[in-house]
Amino acid sequence: MTENPARPTEPSGPLAGIRVLDFTRYQQGPMATVFLSDLGCEVVKVEEPGGEPGRANGLQPDGFSAYFEAHNRGKKSITLDLRIEEAREVVRRLVPTFDVVVENFRPGVMERWGLGYDDLKALREDIILASGSSWGRLGPWGNRPGYDHVGQALSGVMVEQGGGPGKPPHALIGGFADQIGAMLLATGIASAIAARERLGIGQHVDVSLIGAMTALQAMPITRFLRTGKQIGFEERRAATYTHYECADGAYVAIAANTQAFWERMCDALERPDLREDARFVGPFERAEHKEALVEELERHFRTRTADEWCDRLTAADVPNAPVLDYAGVAEHPQFWANGYLQEIDTPNLGRMRVPGPAIRMSATPTAVQGGGPELGQHTEEILLAAEFTWDEIAALRESGATRAV
Repeated sequence: MTENPARPTEPSGPLAGIRVLDFTRYQQGPMATVFLSDLGCEVVKVEEPGGEPGRANGLQPDGFSAYFEAHNRGKKSITLDLRIEEAREVVRRLVPTFDVVVENFRPGVMERWGLGYDDLKALREDIILASGSSWGRLGPWGNRPGYDHVGQALSGVMVEQGGGPGKPPHALIGGFADQIGAMLLATGIASAIAARERLGIGQHVDVSLIGAMTALQAMPITRFLRTGKQIGFEERRAATYTHYECADGAYVAIAANTQAFWERMCDALERPDLREDARFVGPFERAEHKEALVEELERHFRTRTADEWCDRLTAADVPNAPVLDYAGVAEHPQFWANGYLQEIDTPNLGRMRVPGPAIRMSATPTAVQGGGPELGQHTEEILLAAEFTWDEIAALRESGATRAV
C-alpha cells in the first residue's frame, strides 16, 4: 500500500475560495457538494434540527454512518430551522457572502420559503442556484416526489439491466441514479462558476435523476431511437470481452476486443488452435460462433488460477483484471497510488479510510478536506464570519432558529 499524495493544509483546488451554501439531503445533492469540496470549495451544510435524515442511515454505536460520511465529508455544518422566519432571514444575510446555493427539495419548496432563484438573485445578482430533482422541474411529473429507485424505473435502465423488454426488471446498485446525478450536478455548478467568471452572470442550474440516467444510457437509447430495438443486458455480449471463472473459484475479466489482442490472448492461453480455427479467425466469425468460443474459454480458464492467468495475460499485453470484491479493492495498490482511496484523521471518528477525489490536477490539487461534520459544529463560526453579533447569535438560539435538536 503506497502513501497518499500530499494533502495541502488549506484548500488549494481549482475552486478554492468558492463558498457553497448547501441545503441538500440524502445522496444526489450531498454527493455533488462532496465533489465541490474535493475541488477546493468551502461547503457549508445547512441542517434542520436533529440533522439531515442521512445522519441516521446505518448509524453505528460509535456514531459512524457510512451513508452520511460518504456524502458529507469535507463540509461544515450549521443548523437552521427553516420553518422559522428568523432562520430564513439568516439565510438571506448569508447569501451575499456565498457564491453558490445548492438544494434538492421538491420543486417549489425554496420558493415557498422566499428563497427561490429570483429571491436569491435580488440578494446577490450573480448568485448561482443549483437544484437537484428527480424528474426535472418542467413537465407533468415536475412536482412529484421521487428517489433513486423510482428514477431508475422511469429511465428505462431497469429493463435494460434486466435483459430487455419482456424480462423481469433489475435495478442497478442502490444510489446509482443519485451518484450519476451528483456528478452531473457538480459539473453543472462548476460550469456555471466558469460562466460567471467569463460573463459576470449567475444562473439557475437543474439536474434530475432521469436526466442523468438518460445521459448514462446515451448509446442504447440512441440506438433505440433510430432502430426501435432495445437489446438489454447480456451476461456475455462477446466471448472475448467478459469474465471467466478460474481454477481457484476466482474470476478474471478480459477485454480482447481487437484482432491484435485476440491473437496475443491465444498466445497467453497457449491455444494457437483457437487462433487458427476458422470459426474464430476474425471478429465477425467470433461473434457468429460466440457460444462455441465461450465454451472453449470456460473450460480453458478453469485450468489455472486467476493470478496465473492475470500474469500470463499481462505479460502478453492483453487487457485484463481480477474481479475484485471491496476487500480486494481496499488492498489493491492502484487505488492508493492514485489517491482514489486515502486515510484521513477526523476529530470524532479517529483515523478513517475513505474514497478520495477521482480527479487529479497538477497545479491545483484536489483533496479530501476532512470527515463529515458534527451537527451544528460550525454554526457560530459561520454566523460570526457573516458579521452577526454575539447578541444576535444568542437571540437566534433563544428563538429556536439555530437549535441543533
